[in-house]
Amino acid sequence: MGKLKSRKKPVILIIIALFVVAVVVFAKLVFWNSSYSSPKYRFSADLLTKVLKAQESGGTAELSKDEVNGVISLYFKQYKTSDLVVKSVEADFKDDKMVFFAPVTYKNFNLLLSSQGDVSFEKGKIIYNPEYFKLGKIALPKSYVLKKLQPKLKNGMALEGDSITISTSGLPISIKNINVKDQKLLVTLEKKQLNIEDMLKGKISSSLQNFIKNFSNVKNLDPSTKTNNGNTDTKIKDSSDQSSSSNTGSSKTPVSQERQQALNRLSGGLNAASGAVSTGGQKAVISQMASIVNNMKDSSYNPYSAEGSVRAAYNKLSSQEKAELKAAIGSNVDSSAVSILSSMIGN
Repeated sequence: MGKLKSRKKPVILIIIALFVVAVVVFAKLVFWNSSYSSPKYRFSADLLTKVLKAQESGGTAELSKDEVNGVISLYFKQYKTSDLVVKSVEADFKDDKMVFFAPVTYKNFNLLLSSQGDVSFEKGKIIYNPEYFKLGKIALPKSYVLKKLQPKLKNGMALEGDSITISTSGLPISIKNINVKDQKLLVTLEKKQLNIEDMLKGKISSSLQNFIKNFSNVKNLDPSTKTNNGNTDTKIKDSSDQSSSSNTGSSKTPVSQERQQALNRLSGGLNAASGAVSTGGQKAVISQMASIVNNMKDSSYNPYSAEGSVRAAYNKLSSQEKAELKAAIGSNVDSSAVSILSSMIGN
């Protein structure tokens, strides 16, 4: 009897050891890359211009990973419930498929959710057909995840079968097709003349509305300015405006009150950014930016003529100084105007 008990002890110990190993392995798979944090992405003026050009010509806008995430940043804000926090959603490409990453916190535990699938367009809807959902490296039942997602899908998003759809009705652009190829999202648009006023009437996020307004103000565009072959042209003034302009000769022409306010906000942000940097070179770059912004209060001033000197001063900075300068501007200047300043330094 004693021998039988002594034989059982090693078996029990082996079972316990195997159980502990299984738990450790499972936990490692679940918490795989749990500390991941998505970079901060911004919607840029270059991307807006790219979309306008494609819409004007009826062509295809090729969006990079950063540009796709710039669009996502306009619409996704941190999602919170009592137990769950979805910090961000980041898109990437794998072959001809989309991959999404979502760092989350669940009951104080950091986790990484991910999904991969196909993106297409049909009957006015963007369609995402997921192949899988994963928590860390553990695959989750697709039906379970979709069932949990369904009540949380809003603002034109819906669950149709095993696919998540996004309605494009009300958007200021007219999409014909969407697909992924060569690590880019290809968005083919119907040929259509757009103007800023029409875009502001569309179903767009408040962040994008503010961006377009600032894009219009800072770039000296009238809200009803139309685009033509990718170039932005202001409306032709009537004969009385032309005659009054000719009488003033070379005198400065003040900008509209709305644009004046946008430039004042930009100047204030640059002043704050100057106080946040430490080296003389950094302050010199910001000072030149501020000078350009101040001169833009004259509607006849061409800001592009002075960008070369700003870029030259910026290129003299060390990598650390450049990073600190960008961080200071990003923290103190409205996000919709950051891209305007970025163009001055060639980034």
